[in-house]
Amino acid sequence: QPKKQPLDADDLTSDSVQSISVNTLFLLSTTVDRMNNVLWPYLLEFVTPIQFTNALTPLCKSLMCLAVKKQEEGENASLIRYDLNANLPSPYALTTRLLVVSSQPYVGDCRGAAALRLLNVLHYSIHPALDQPWSKKVPLLVEHIEGRKGLLLG
Repeated sequence: QPKKQPLDADDLTSDSVQSISVNTLFLLSTTVDRMNNVLWPYLLEFVTPIQFTNALTPLCKSLMCLAVKKQEEGENASLIRYDLNANLPSPYALTTRLLVVSSQPYVGDCRGAAALRLLNVLHYSIHPALDQPWSKKVPLLVEHIEGRKGLLLG
């Protein structure tokens, strides 16, 4: 097996830098326990600004993993603590942004499905009344989107 050469700064393209960044964020979100407190809820601040639209797929995936970890720790009711961080987007802004993005589910590496998954994980924090309808409907919608993606690619 050939030995991999170290990355040369001249060989780095914007695609490779993006790929490395996405992989690093996901790795930090899923494997490094102490990063949960650093990344959550700070990454939520990047969901609503339009200039970060192209980063939403990996951002939503990382946030979803972090939220699931927090839920496993027993913090379901208080995932989003506005009393501790005034910079967080409002529940209305989060909902609107994620629903608008999900309206084009196959754009941007399927950012719509990632947005719906995050919305599903955050539904109780957005509004407790969403618990019953969204826990049933959103997973079915994500499943439908992913099934159609397979048909489109196949």
